[in-house]
Amino acid sequence: MILFQNARLISFLSGGADGPCDVAVSGKHIRSVVPAGTIAAGKADKVIPLEGRTLLPGMFDLHMHMYFVTDNFADLGARSLNRHLIDSISYLNLFLMRGYTTVRDCGNSHFIGVTLRDAIAEGIIKGPRVFAAGTCISPTAKGNDTFPDLYTEVDRPENLMGAARREYSQGVDFLKYMATGSVANDTGEPGACVTTPEELSAIVEAAKSLGTYVAAHCHGTAGILHCIRAGVKTIEHASFLTEECIRLILETGSRTALVPTLSPVCELYEDREGTAPPHLKAKVETMFHAARMLPTAGRAGVPIGWGTDSSMKFSAAHPGYEFYARKQAGFSAEEMLRQATIESAEILGLSDRLGTIETGKLADLIVLEDDPLSDITAATEKAPVLVMKEGEIVCGCF
Repeated sequence: MILFQNARLISFLSGGADGPCDVAVSGKHIRSVVPAGTIAAGKADKVIPLEGRTLLPGMFDLHMHMYFVTDNFADLGARSLNRHLIDSISYLNLFLMRGYTTVRDCGNSHFIGVTLRDAIAEGIIKGPRVFAAGTCISPTAKGNDTFPDLYTEVDRPENLMGAARREYSQGVDFLKYMATGSVANDTGEPGACVTTPEELSAIVEAAKSLGTYVAAHCHGTAGILHCIRAGVKTIEHASFLTEECIRLILETGSRTALVPTLSPVCELYEDREGTAPPHLKAKVETMFHAARMLPTAGRAGVPIGWGTDSSMKFSAAHPGYEFYARKQAGFSAEEMLRQATIESAEILGLSDRLGTIETGKLADLIVLEDDPLSDITAATEKAPVLVMKEGEIVCGCF
């Protein structure tokens, strides 16, 4: 048994428990959450005195690309399969050290996400729990050749069942579909629809027939509305959300969740180092201001998950930048912490096992020096001092 002594807990992330508390871990699971001093240290195989540090559940990133290690797209496209594989392992290790114990790979070349998901699950390599898409299924669109091998272009509704089956046969957990243009794609127009309502309905029905779901890349308002009506499970980015979109999600029973990715938008807009390409900076300016609609959606009851969509180079230099970016959009510290844990677990259907610190759940835990609820910079400026996944300490100084 591993015993975390005198931990500061945040009640809404701990089933109502409040610090100071002791948390006991046995095997892969949380054995008990009790007031500090309740469990004798002599009963534990290992005692970790937290001395008031904050204990949080492991976090989720529902929108990352594990091969995305550099912001130099030309360099990224020129890398070999072996290089992509090594890069992806490095990036997964960084995610784990940053406290993300569950990630969702939203598109990759050569089905690398599937390969590494299985390698982690089998204990061959260390990394977060992975849910993987394959290639990005996309209508023929401007700029898709920016990322060689990332896109599978498919046009017309009648062809989407075959595309879905080919992806599923490779072992993917869900389907990634492009509904609007992309910021990163050369000549891409983020707000423009590249698909039709009929094609969206076809890919959603194809996914359902295979027992899975669609995550749709979507920036523009018209595309968001089409995705909601089609029954897309998660809308990635959702940049130009409107009140009409919010109403429609609520009217359909909140079956569609939003996964904003504000890190790259905020990074390009602020351009602190003055290195952002002018054409990319111009694309995100309106997105940055439009992001203020997202807190309205969350407060109305729309499910909102956590996604970063950043490169490894940027993530290594700016730990927890998504917290900073969402704060700029108007989210509170409590809202962000819920999104990175509870809400993301619910979106993936894992709330019975993950997302909070409660007896019987998997022991995915992270330790922060300070309290992110009172000062969110505790999560934005420092990496966790300890990370545990399924009862195993994967990094930490204790």
